[in-house]
Amino acid sequence: MTKGQDLRDALERLAQAGRLSRVTGEVHPKFEMAAVLAQQPNRNVVIFDRIAGSSMRAVGNVVDRINYAISCDIEPTLEASLDHITRGLEHPIEPVLTAEAPCRDVVVTEGIDLAAQLPIPTFFEKEAGPYISADIVIAKDPETGKRNVSMNRLLLLGPDQLMIGMSPSHHLHQLKLKAERLGKSLEVAIAIGNHPAVLVAANAYVDLGVDEFAIAGGMLGEPLRLSPGVTVDVEAPAGAEIVIEARFESGEYYEEGLVSEFHGMYVDYGKSPVLRVTAVTHRNDPYFQFVLPGKYHEHFLMGGMAIETTLLWNIRKSVSCAKAVYITEGGMGRCHAVVSLANPRPGEGQKAVFAAFAHCNLVKQVTVVDDDIRIDDPHEVEWAVAARMRAQQDLMIIPGVRTDRAEPLVDGGTVAKIGIIALRQQEAMPLAEIPDDVMNNVKRNWDRYKIRPADDYT
Repeated sequence: MTKGQDLRDALERLAQAGRLSRVTGEVHPKFEMAAVLAQQPNRNVVIFDRIAGSSMRAVGNVVDRINYAISCDIEPTLEASLDHITRGLEHPIEPVLTAEAPCRDVVVTEGIDLAAQLPIPTFFEKEAGPYISADIVIAKDPETGKRNVSMNRLLLLGPDQLMIGMSPSHHLHQLKLKAERLGKSLEVAIAIGNHPAVLVAANAYVDLGVDEFAIAGGMLGEPLRLSPGVTVDVEAPAGAEIVIEARFESGEYYEEGLVSEFHGMYVDYGKSPVLRVTAVTHRNDPYFQFVLPGKYHEHFLMGGMAIETTLLWNIRKSVSCAKAVYITEGGMGRCHAVVSLANPRPGEGQKAVFAAFAHCNLVKQVTVVDDDIRIDDPHEVEWAVAARMRAQQDLMIIPGVRTDRAEPLVDGGTVAKIGIIALRQQEAMPLAEIPDDVMNNVKRNWDRYKIRPADDYT
């Protein structure tokens, strides 16, 4: 069984919590699915029941901070999510193989036609075509056999062909090159429709050779159950909704053209490798999961939640008093981090900034505050900057720092980065606060005050 670690378990929990919406009218996969999801008035998960040209349902908006907490049965707080993901990093649980795999309910190895089988959306008008956007790509090191899991955009090229987007710095690209040097074609399994914990684990910034499925197991508190491939020697989550098996086409590349990035602008990365699909398997009555890319919240959060946890983990290696890290949505879920420190010594704020830059190329602004500040509250963070930062000594501008190719202001592979130290000074003025016991007593007895709407001021 895959209960407790698949998308359907998450959807069941979210429905019980009132976090599920249905689109019962027909929508077209070309632009219309994206437009509906972009204009949802809340952050509920959205199920599309009727998609033109397809008998398959689709689901989006699955990963939100509250949705994630409900899916994983944790408190809806930043601290709880950091602890939950950190548990996976520090106490990974190796996955296990199972013969009971719902993802293999239906197996197609001949007559593959992805456009006919899947309701793949087209998102933005200048992009080359339909993209699979909520997939995880699983590959094995051709020398060591160690597993690598990542998220990559997949552009539909033909009935059994996909272009896969990946940076030369990505682990998957390194495995592809290693396979080519050995005269092999790298095999992959592409899983669509996964539990939010599996998606966040797939985005973790960890070393090559670390199995992201073991991290997911640590987060879930049990081994993630995997199913062997049908045509490839690669495993996929047994509870995935859909699995596409494929091989890299030797020497084949496709000129992608313009594609949206997390910052909401088009970029042109040039040519990317091509995959040849060898099998498509899926559950009975599957859901096609997708993420609205570009500058939309799920795209921000899926990467941001993983980045903030691995960032905290790595900052703590050099600054032990680091308490929490928050990646802001305003910073596109990648670029702006807020770090809280507990009773830091002089200079530890600066060390935290340097550690953050060293760990993640995309992070380019780090604000360091004391742990009395709620770092996921932008008003409190801005207050700390206004009240505690002394610009003449606490503002760091570092030009020419290495960054990622996706950085919107990248210049020759680098960008200027900013550190903002907004920590208490020894001589700081004391805070004016209402006594804690009175505040707590009023909160406990709130109903006693009989506060109601007023019809007039008399």
